[in-house]
Amino acid sequence: MYSSILSRAAVVWLATALSTTPVLADSPAETGERLTLEAAERAAVRSDEGLQAGEQRRAGRAAEAEAADELPDPRLSVALQNVPTDNYSLSDSPMTQTVFTLSQNLPPGDTLAFRGEAARAAVSGEQARLATSDRQLRREVRRLWLAVYREEALGRLLESERALYRELLESARTAYEVSEASGSDLVSLQARLSRIEDTLDRRRGEADAARARLARWIGDAARLPLPDSLPTRLAELPRGEIDRQPEIQRLRAELEAARARVGEAEEQFAPEIGLQVGYGLRAGSEPNTLSAGVSVSLPIFSERRQSPRLRGAQQSAQAAQLELTKRARDLAAEADAIRARLAALDRRVARYRSDIIPERQQVAEMIRGEIGSGRGEFDALIEAERAVVEARQELLTLRLDRADQLIDLRYLLEPTA
Repeated sequence: MYSSILSRAAVVWLATALSTTPVLADSPAETGERLTLEAAERAAVRSDEGLQAGEQRRAGRAAEAEAADELPDPRLSVALQNVPTDNYSLSDSPMTQTVFTLSQNLPPGDTLAFRGEAARAAVSGEQARLATSDRQLRREVRRLWLAVYREEALGRLLESERALYRELLESARTAYEVSEASGSDLVSLQARLSRIEDTLDRRRGEADAARARLARWIGDAARLPLPDSLPTRLAELPRGEIDRQPEIQRLRAELEAARARVGEAEEQFAPEIGLQVGYGLRAGSEPNTLSAGVSVSLPIFSERRQSPRLRGAQQSAQAAQLELTKRARDLAAEADAIRARLAALDRRVARYRSDIIPERQQVAEMIRGEIGSGRGEFDALIEAERAVVEARQELLTLRLDRADQLIDLRYLLEPTA
C-alpha cells in the first residue's frame, strides 16, 4: 500500500510539473483574452507621450528642412533723396526723388547646398532618435512583461511542487503509522510546505509589483492574464546588424550634419554677392531714374572670422566621427557578450534536459523502488524529490534568463519597423 501511495505521488508531481512548465513557442490553442507581448507593446507605443513628442520634433525638423537651402528673402527699401532743407518741399527741387530699391543677397559658393544637407541630416537624426526611443520603450515593456511571466511561471512550478509535497506528506503519515517513517520526516515535509507557501506569497507579490509597473505603459490591460507560453521573439535569435541600430544611425546623421557645416564654413572664404535694382521718381518734369548695382563682401579678416569658424566646424566633425566609432564598437562588443551568454545558457539548458533532470528522476525512482521493497529510507526520497524539483526550477530559470538576454539582443539587432 505504501509503495502505491508513493507511485501516486510521483504521477501527480509529473503531471502537474509538465502542465505548468512553459514552452518556448506560441501555442495556437490558447484561447480567451490574454495579454500577449505584442499587444502590450502596441498599447505602450500608442499611449507614450514621449514618442508623440518625438514625432512632433521630427515633423518640425522636416518642415524647417524644406526651406533650408532657399535664398534669403529679397529686400525692398523706400527712400527720399535730395530733399531741400529750407522748405522740405518734395516738388520744388528737380533733384528730389523717391527711390524704390529691390535687393537680393547671394550666399557665397555652395553655402545653401551645405545648409540643405545639414538640415536633411538633422531630420534623419530626429528620425533615428525617435526610433531609438521606440526601441527603448519596447525593451522596457518586454522586460516588465517577462518579469510578470517569470514570477507567475515560477509560481506555477511552486504550486506543482506543493502538490507533490502534500502527497508525500500524506504518504509519510501513512508510513509513520506502520513505523516506516519517522516523526522528523513529517516535520521536514511540513516545514518544506511552509517554505513553499512563503515563497509563493513572495512570487505573487513580485508579480503584482511588476504588473503595477507595466500598467504605467499599458493601463488596465496589465491586469489581464498572460499566455502560458513565451512568445517567439523571446525564444528565437533576432536577425539584424549593428550598423542599422538607430543609435548608430543617429550618430551617423550627426556626423553628416557636422561635415555639411564644415563645407559651409569653407564657403565663407568666398565673397557674398548682393544685387540691387532701384527706381527713382523725380520731382517736377525731370525724368525718373533707374539704377542697378552689385555689392561684394570682403572677407579680408579671415584669420579672425572665417578661419576660427572653420576650425571649430572641423573639430566638431572629428568629435562626431570619434563618437560614432566608439558607440559602434561598444554596441558590437555588447552584442558579442550577449551571444556568449546565450551560448552558455543554451549549453546549460541542454545539459539539464538531457542529463541532470533525467539522472535525478532516475535516482528518485530507484529510491521509490527501494522503499516499496522495504529497503529504502523516506528522508532519502524527500531529498531526491527535492533535487528533481530544484533541477526543474533551475531549467525554467535558465530559459527565462535566456529570454531576458534576447530582449537586450533584440534592442541591438532587431530591424526598425
